[in-house]
Amino acid sequence: MPGPVYYQKWYGMKPTTPIISGGMNALRLPGFFQNLGHGNVINTSGGGSYGHIDSPAAGAISLRQSYECWKAGADPIEFAKEHKEFARAFECSQGMPTNCSRAGARSWASISK
Repeated sequence: MPGPVYYQKWYGMKPTTPIISGGMNALRLPGFFQNLGHGNVINTSGGGSYGHIDSPAAGAISLRQSYECWKAGADPIEFAKEHKEFARAFECSQGMPTNCSRAGARSWASISK
């Protein structure tokens, strides 16, 4: 089923697997998958894994958990309560000098109570 934003007629061309990157992280993936309509992608999120606050391995796990969250149709905040690596991704942001997103920090504070 095509997503609402990225639908494209291929006019006989064989389907391809999209490669995503460029600032992608565990918090952005559910919306990306929702727009695309599937999660069949090659994910090259270096910053999304290496930029994770705990470790690159935790970052890779958070990316997988992000897909699982989307696939289950779960609320990301509720899903994060049971998935530590995904929850900790709320604290990670490459765009902030402190490596911590203000919105993510507020969300993490509500989760960790």
